[in-house]
Amino acid sequence: MKIAAISLTMNDYHSIGQWVGFYAQYASVIYKHIIVDNNSNPDYKQLLKENFPNSILILRTSNGGTTGAYNVGIKEALKDSKVDSIMLIANDIKISGKDIRALYGLLFNGDAHIGAVAPVLLEKDGETIMTYGEKLDKDMGLNRLYHFEKLSPKLPDIVESECLPGGMNLIRREVYEKVGLQDESLFMYMDENDFFYRMAQHRYRILATKNAVALHCHIHTERGRHNDNSLAFFYINRNHLLVCKRYRSLGTTLKLFFVKFFWSGIKYSYIFIKDHTYKKIFYYYLGLLVGIMGYKTNFIQKK
Repeated sequence: MKIAAISLTMNDYHSIGQWVGFYAQYASVIYKHIIVDNNSNPDYKQLLKENFPNSILILRTSNGGTTGAYNVGIKEALKDSKVDSIMLIANDIKISGKDIRALYGLLFNGDAHIGAVAPVLLEKDGETIMTYGEKLDKDMGLNRLYHFEKLSPKLPDIVESECLPGGMNLIRREVYEKVGLQDESLFMYMDENDFFYRMAQHRYRILATKNAVALHCHIHTERGRHNDNSLAFFYINRNHLLVCKRYRSLGTTLKLFFVKFFWSGIKYSYIFIKDHTYKKIFYYYLGLLVGIMGYKTNFIQKK
């Protein structure tokens, strides 16, 4: 079992202590631990060196977004011919070594067509399902299966999927060698939709299993609640249209554009005006216009 685990970070001062504890729970079962820092402050980079002395630290000098940073880590993992699988794991995911062994056992159970696996991902209450298998809609949007249901013995042990959580999955190295890396032009959001769709085109099976369980333990801070996340609406809308246009018909893409522009746009604009977050309206519609025109301009926001 030669797993290379890759996590991303950028100025996560508030959660580094939790992350260290989570990593300790699975450190013994992985072969390599790679941390990619997306151009954090110097003092935070020093914290990484102190708290993860045995990990491979890749300190970027620019913010490459989710896709660029993951690709740097994946390339580092693929340099080692002993690595047989790569685990993308967000730094706020809690999973045990036993559960990772279960994922690995499913990935290498003798069926060479199984290319990627993921655990059932729960909210931090340990009961409510965040996602257990995912399907892609006609417009390439994401449909999370069993979302908000309670984990139960009645659920199937394995779910055939079309997509998996971008921050918690285990993938054979050969998948990256055949399918390629993540699309860096997307920067963030919709990257897993794009990657797993390409993976399915190569006839790989994508599975989720409740025989392995992970918790998403995101920490909501006062600073985080007041952060300007306007650009998220830009990337979500732009990338949804870019990915839809790439794999679906022009008619489907235009329908998606008009639904987001009018129906969803009016709903979100009402919320943003009520909250006095007018910048979000600008970026919401800018993402739609840039996406429908096929532009791939990235706006980088410091965290």
